[in-house]
Amino acid sequence: MIPKHLKVTDRQPFSSSKRPSIKMTKLNEIKTKITSLDNDLTRIVSSYIAKHGKQPNELDLMRDQSAVPLITQRKKLVMQFKNLQEEVKYAENIYQTIKDDPIKNANRSFQGLRNTNPFSGKKEYKDVKSLPALTPLRRIGHETNKRGTLWDPRFNAGDVIVDPKISRYYKKLTKGYGRFG
Repeated sequence: MIPKHLKVTDRQPFSSSKRPSIKMTKLNEIKTKITSLDNDLTRIVSSYIAKHGKQPNELDLMRDQSAVPLITQRKKLVMQFKNLQEEVKYAENIYQTIKDDPIKNANRSFQGLRNTNPFSGKKEYKDVKSLPALTPLRRIGHETNKRGTLWDPRFNAGDVIVDPKISRYYKKLTKGYGRFG
């Protein structure tokens, strides 16, 4: 029997239900550290504005010796925070797949299958009668609605009729080759 404090619950999947999730507390710690670093950086920015009379960009702050360690530490904390958030999302997705009832899913998946072997029993096989292939001309003979279309094997460029008003243009393009007009 599994002790009650080790059971997986809906509220906190992968941890005991009495104490909060370790990853969530780590996320909150990182968030408070980032907030305190932001406050320190705000003080440095306000002193830069008071000294130089303009808003500093990141390059100006990187020249300040007191701001450099704060900026690098903040970037590291932000990366840790993003990685932990992805881990939490991954763990929640895994929990959702584990939480589903596998027997219910299997019943749903195999619902249409019968309990008998499909290969047992008397089967009857029929020989396939092969017919000779039709030539394109014989095929057109059977389907008269395809005569004079692109499906007709006798169809060629001479069957295309060009409007007499623009036939000179086509003659110029083809330099007299072809039958237009």
